[in-house]
Amino acid sequence: MSVIEYEKQEHIAIITMNRPERHNAMNRDLMLGLAESWQRFTADNDARIAILIGIGSSFCAGMDIKERFSSGESGLGLPSIPVHDPFWFDEMEKPTIAAVNGYALGGGFFLASRADFRIAIPSAVFEITEVVHGTVAGYDVLLTRENLPYAIAAELAAGGRLTAERLYQVGFINRLAEPERLLETAVAFAAEILRRPPLAVDANLRLLRALSRRPLPEAVSERARHYARELQQSEDLRESLQAFLEHRPPVYRGR
Repeated sequence: MSVIEYEKQEHIAIITMNRPERHNAMNRDLMLGLAESWQRFTADNDARIAILIGIGSSFCAGMDIKERFSSGESGLGLPSIPVHDPFWFDEMEKPTIAAVNGYALGGGFFLASRADFRIAIPSAVFEITEVVHGTVAGYDVLLTRENLPYAIAAELAAGGRLTAERLYQVGFINRLAEPERLLETAVAFAAEILRRPPLAVDANLRLLRALSRRPLPEAVSERARHYARELQQSEDLRESLQAFLEHRPPVYRGR
């Protein structure tokens, strides 16, 4: 079966990540399938809202570190694909919903953050694993796009894990749902939106996105690029990834 499944229920597109044996980790095939699905959704005028969901115990566990290492690539970069992904690059203009059924880690966290709306089971776990592994990420989302309270943003930026129930309390999650009713809840939420005037909904969301996508100050962007270059070469990052593959606790040396 395909690692990405695409179906339509009337005007609702449902995009399903189907790689449960790897917790829907982002390997090249999954990323390519997502890009193609978002392109398909964008081009279909009859598809007015999309739901992204994962099969199994995870929404998406982030980058597939095992594939990354076997390719000979270093660091935490994602594989290159020949299809542009408007969702990943925050260019989507139609409403989207992330239905989070479990772990949303690293790239999975960012997939959830790209959606306009988020519905999750209470025990779903969110974490910026790039920080845990030894590099920078999330600073451009937590305060600017999501406008999370500083203390919550700081906890995530420091590699903390937060449940959907906690993030619902601070406004990152729109609805909580029982595990067996997650997709049903997401479809009902989508149907509710579709009952409203589509031109007005789309216009309001486009205005919100334009405000949330404001660029970072250049001084912050330059500092982030500096940290990223420095940390990608660090011993701690290499040790973290190696320890992950060897199923052992990492030993960090601060260099």
